[in-house]
Amino acid sequence: MEYKLKAYYRESEKPKVLRREGKLPGIMYNKNVNKKLYVHMGEFDKVFRNAGVHHVITLELPDGETVDTVVRQVQLDKRRRRPEHVDFFVLTKGQTLDMYVTLKFVGEAKGVKLGGVLSTEMTDLEVRVLPRNIPDHIEVDVSDLEIGDSLHASDLKLPEGVELLTDPEAVVVAVVPPEDVDKLEAAAEEGEDFEVEPEVIKKGKAEEEEEA
Repeated sequence: MEYKLKAYYRESEKPKVLRREGKLPGIMYNKNVNKKLYVHMGEFDKVFRNAGVHHVITLELPDGETVDTVVRQVQLDKRRRRPEHVDFFVLTKGQTLDMYVTLKFVGEAKGVKLGGVLSTEMTDLEVRVLPRNIPDHIEVDVSDLEIGDSLHASDLKLPEGVELLTDPEAVVVAVVPPEDVDKLEAAAEEGEDFEVEPEVIKKGKAEEEEEA
């Protein structure tokens, strides 16, 4: 789905004045571009609720130019919980992005039907992808997992054009025996890893890298 948003250059307008007028100040930037702009708060809210930080937003500028961007940061008014400033990162043709994509778990594991407990160790996956190929989510089918089975990042089927950056050996989901549930919960509360025979649950994410 394409997301478009009208944007306007700003020169001397003060951010506080813009906000009172229902406008959201911001910038669009990359290593070659750094321009101040603003968008209408209501329009931004509508687009951002759907596009988030994972989808391309095409800015439509007054001179007729269109610029493909992704939202890098939204600063919030902590008291009012509303946006105060937005940073749009300008994309260049052929540029890939390193980002996290949400995992969607589907199916009912065989082991759960036999009394096991599904333990999800990741909620998203770090990948490298062209902006236009960013998936809404990555599906994880747990239907065939027996008690003691697990899926690693390398086991997941990625959409075409999506490259895995997460450690391939990292455990994404496992079915643990009922007697191990208390140990698993205790380990989670203490921030420790818990061994699931014969697998080892690993946690942690690499920091996002920006490719200019």
